[in-house]
Amino acid sequence: MTSFENIYHTEKYQERRREYISKVFQPQNKRETERLPLEAGFILESTEYSIYENGSEHRGLTAYEQSLISPDKSVVHKWQLCDSHDFTSFTQIFTHSDGRLYLIYKEELYGYSVLRLSDRKELHYVPKGCYSDNKEELSCPGESFIMTDFHYCPENNFAAAGGCFWAAPYDTAILDFGDPLSPPHRICTIRQIIDPNYENESTEDIDFKEWQKGHLILEADGIKEQFRFSPTDLRRFISM
Repeated sequence: MTSFENIYHTEKYQERRREYISKVFQPQNKRETERLPLEAGFILESTEYSIYENGSEHRGLTAYEQSLISPDKSVVHKWQLCDSHDFTSFTQIFTHSDGRLYLIYKEELYGYSVLRLSDRKELHYVPKGCYSDNKEELSCPGESFIMTDFHYCPENNFAAAGGCFWAAPYDTAILDFGDPLSPPHRICTIRQIIDPNYENESTEDIDFKEWQKGHLILEADGIKEQFRFSPTDLRRFISM
């Protein structure tokens, strides 16, 4: 069973993270830098670091040093993403219903981080998932939902996050974002509601379409059928 316990601040997790960072973020591993526009005039700067050398025991490791740059060109926040995916489709600036700007981003394959720009308070969330009490490989995939895109709705304070479990069909998770700096108690996916036993092949990929007056609109890719969930539905799903 998936564990949603937040392990980000545990010593074992931080030791694993420090080991990854020390291996990859070396001058000889620096590759390309790209700059991508975000909302409200902010820029995401992302520099890839990869170990390509044939003789290296860590060949194939990739990570990104990423920075949030404000409209006045100053660096607001800097972090290290320890994964081969740059997750630029997930990284966003969004305006919460409380009127403040937040940055959501990733530091690894699982979980997410949030920074409130007004006072620099932040949340780092990594669910325990596949990480056991034994020492494991740094990039061990497991039973935690991998979020690849993010869609917040200020009308109901829910967020929809597209993604998947490792090597499983595409799905959409629902997050309570009433307080973006509070970690989720659990992560509920739509497939767990409409097809919990993976019996219907026609609903293999469930994609986010839009928020429509606080209602979540999704589409099953195989049959182009849309599903509509009210805020009441979403609250019920999360509390199940």
